[in-house]
Amino acid sequence: MEKHFLEVQVLQRAMDVLEAIGTSAEPVSLKAITERVGLPKSTVYRILSNLEARGYVCCSNEGGYRLGLKFFTLGQKAEKGFELKRIARPYMARLNQFSSESVHLGVLARNKVLYLDSIDSPHTIRLVAQIGGTNAIHCTSLGKALLIGHSDDEIRQVLAEAGMERRTSYTLITPESFLREMEVVRRAGFGVDDRESNEDCFCIGAPIYNHYGQVMAAISVSGPISRISRRMAETAVAPRLLEATRAISRSLG
Repeated sequence: MEKHFLEVQVLQRAMDVLEAIGTSAEPVSLKAITERVGLPKSTVYRILSNLEARGYVCCSNEGGYRLGLKFFTLGQKAEKGFELKRIARPYMARLNQFSSESVHLGVLARNKVLYLDSIDSPHTIRLVAQIGGTNAIHCTSLGKALLIGHSDDEIRQVLAEAGMERRTSYTLITPESFLREMEVVRRAGFGVDDRESNEDCFCIGAPIYNHYGQVMAAISVSGPISRISRRMAETAVAPRLLEATRAISRSLG
């Protein structure tokens, strides 16, 4: 199906300029860029000046333009995201097979949980997460797992910016109650969502660490409370989940 979008002229022009530079193996002069994109020289120069100020292009002493380091750093982050999904996927599949419940991979993005990958439960009634979609931090097991390395002050700041919407009668809606919960999470090494996001659901999530020992992602196992209870999650699922996240962490260095 054709996807419609509102074309923003200045953005389209900036993209044309970037593509004119990025498709060349050598630095490109202002004159050459102007000829390639078919825009006035003054317009191209203004675009280049803005892109250069943001680090997206750089100009050599000879006046040739090439892509800047910002693309390198963004590319590295994107590559790490793909690497994380590639490494995590087999472990997620085994957790899915073991539990017969949905397994989600998420990261922290703008004080929300961002879903990177998901494997659905084979059951008709199941928890589904949209890849690329977001969820709240304060009432999800992924959110708690992602905050496990944050200090209390940092968590207070995140909660202040994100808010603490009440979703069910079990939702933690004050920083104090959430921080008490995080003490339990830190000791256990995993977090749970016991009907906090949805009255009918239970989720358990554990963090994935990078080579600096920092939390970079988390994996959760989620299902309806008719199939997954706190006792079952903590005694049966948690050991498998922690085994998986520790193995992924080791694979990431």
